Amino acid sequence: MCKNLDRWLGRTAYQIMPDRFCKVGVNPKAMPGRVMKNWDDRMPNWKPNSEGEYTNDYFYCGNLKGVKSKLNYLRDLGFDMIYLTPITLSNSYHHYDVCNHMEIDPWLGTWKDFNELCEKAHKLGILIVVDLVFNHAGISSVYYNNSKYREWFKRKPNGEPVFWWGFKDLPECDTLNPYYQQEMLKVATNYLENGADGFRLDLAENLPKEFLQAIQMVKDKYPNTIVIGEMWGIATDKQDPKILDGQLDSIMNYPMADGILRWVRYGEAGHFRYIFDRVFREYPEKVQNLLLNNIATHDTPTTLTMLGGDIMNANIFDRQIWDIERPWNSYNGFDTYHFREYEANHDAIQGAEYVKAKVLTQVAIAIMYMLPGIPCIYQGTEVYEMGYKDPFNRKPFNWNIKEKEMKLFISTMGAIRREHSDVFRDGAVRIVDINEDILILERFSSDNKRIILVVNRTPEWKFLHNFFRGVSTKILYSTVNVISGWINEYGIVILRQ
Repeated sequence: MCKNLDRWLGRTAYQIMPDRFCKVGVNPKAMPGRVMKNWDDRMPNWKPNSEGEYTNDYFYCGNLKGVKSKLNYLRDLGFDMIYLTPITLSNSYHHYDVCNHMEIDPWLGTWKDFNELCEKAHKLGILIVVDLVFNHAGISSVYYNNSKYREWFKRKPNGEPVFWWGFKDLPECDTLNPYYQQEMLKVATNYLENGADGFRLDLAENLPKEFLQAIQMVKDKYPNTIVIGEMWGIATDKQDPKILDGQLDSIMNYPMADGILRWVRYGEAGHFRYIFDRVFREYPEKVQNLLLNNIATHDTPTTLTMLGGDIMNANIFDRQIWDIERPWNSYNGFDTYHFREYEANHDAIQGAEYVKAKVLTQVAIAIMYMLPGIPCIYQGTEVYEMGYKDPFNRKPFNWNIKEKEMKLFISTMGAIRREHSDVFRDGAVRIVDINEDILILERFSSDNKRIILVVNRTPEWKFLHNFFRGVSTKILYSTVNVISGWINEYGIVILRQ
């Protein structure tokens, strides 16, 4: 492990979409093309406009001051790292259609607000990672229609622009262009100068190594910076894995998220073991210890919905558990309206399925917190937020929910990671046993200190064949008296040996 990245080891992260997290102060000044929604109006604007377009022009006006106001709340939950989705000036609430890299969206705040957020976070021991979008820009950006920046954008042989996945509002950037690389390095440096500690690069799996190496040059001045890449598949399946020669320090561990969720919900033990072996055998050790692990993000349904909602994809040979669009796909294209209508009508999980999904969410979190890397909780998970895909997984945080059980559980898991950092910082991992009901994981340090996790994903008590007997252990967390040799329904046990 490069010593410059040691400060990232053993951290626990929380992902925030600033427009939807917390609002402090009065409403901002109106801006053309934007709709301001009331925070308590939690139904997304999911229908198309009069032109049949699905826009992202409605804002709840969460802001950086709001994030700052909740830093103590997040620290009490055990988080010492925050991952912010983009905050740059954009037309959309999600800010992935950048209009100006050097401006913070005024409805989110100012550079002064960002600097003060980082300053307070650092005093609390929290590091800030910001999401940067370099693969494309917004069609109305200050760059696209300016001849000065013409060479920044990809063009077809006939001169026509190239749009990301055909989206006419997202012209794709020529990331191999030296001028573009130089200017984006300045963008990254500007965030560090204003207090950021690292980056998550949007669509990093599509960025060429030359561009990623250029961004890594920020470490000439800021050597402790972490560069995390968005990557959906197993990195070593790709011709250019980007994690073998220092292009990226870390990647988002979506494959392991799929392995966790499918085992917790469906008992897919073979799938879990396959993903586990690929990631923790093929990835370099220094990357394993910095992986940004998740069980939900702004691009997937919420954890509760994936573990209790309808139509999740149970087929392990057909993409991930959250790839649920197939019924609405046809030769005529994708039926966005009826897909979103289904999501809206099935948004709430109720009754026994809700109760079950809640306990399964805790099981999934326990597994994620046990793995090498940095566990990352998506905002709202601690209050059992529900929602299918965008836009239903991006509701404004409901601060009126007085949830205690899950918050206590998450803070307890975070405390265990901090108090036993000698193992969790960079200890290795192995599967002791797994079947469709029980998973036993072990983390172990180079000097043979060990922490063991045992989880039961079923509604039945399970006998562990004397696993707990005759072993000198300290119980760090348990939902049952382990002396009996049994683990209770949906049970979680963490031991130190």
